[in-house]
Amino acid sequence: MTVFRFSHRILIALCASALLLFSLELAIPAGEGEIYKTLIRLHVLAQSDVEEDQAVKLLVRDAIIEECGDLFARTSTTEEALAEIEAAASHMEAVANRVLREQGCSYTAKAVFGRETYPACTYDGVTFPAGEYYSLRILLGEGEGKNWWCCLFPPLCMNAASAEQQLDSVGMDPGSGKVFTQKKYTVRLKLLEWFSCFFE
Repeated sequence: MTVFRFSHRILIALCASALLLFSLELAIPAGEGEIYKTLIRLHVLAQSDVEEDQAVKLLVRDAIIEECGDLFARTSTTEEALAEIEAAASHMEAVANRVLREQGCSYTAKAVFGRETYPACTYDGVTFPAGEYYSLRILLGEGEGKNWWCCLFPPLCMNAASAEQQLDSVGMDPGSGKVFTQKKYTVRLKLLEWFSCFFE
């Protein structure tokens, strides 16, 4: 009788867990990994954290936003953006170096494009989960200071109006700031840990 009751409880727990996992699948979009393959981030890294270098970083940021605002304005896919990234990087590097010369800085700027791992961050009310993203970094000098960042594609920092539809296509709601997370996988692991207790 005791064994029967134990097995009965296990069966109920399994059914309840299956229902929970099914609900999670409905609540969280399945293509959440697309965000890491679709977005391109822009980071401007200051030479250092001293006040003068941080001020120069913001001047570089302002110049890039002003002079590169049309970048990706007519680009609708990440593939198209990636095809244009070399020219975009060269343009931004030139803008940054001009600002550094105007400010009398002894260092120069360098544009570096690749894949970088970042923690969870919020930009303009939209939270980007931690993970590895395409990233265009504008290194000012050694690039060892605090950085300013935004989403280059879809172009949130350049042309926010044209970016909203593209954000929605990768599962981000620009109205609510909702993004995809790894929450459902965390829940699954917890359930597996819980079930293992019955068989220890």
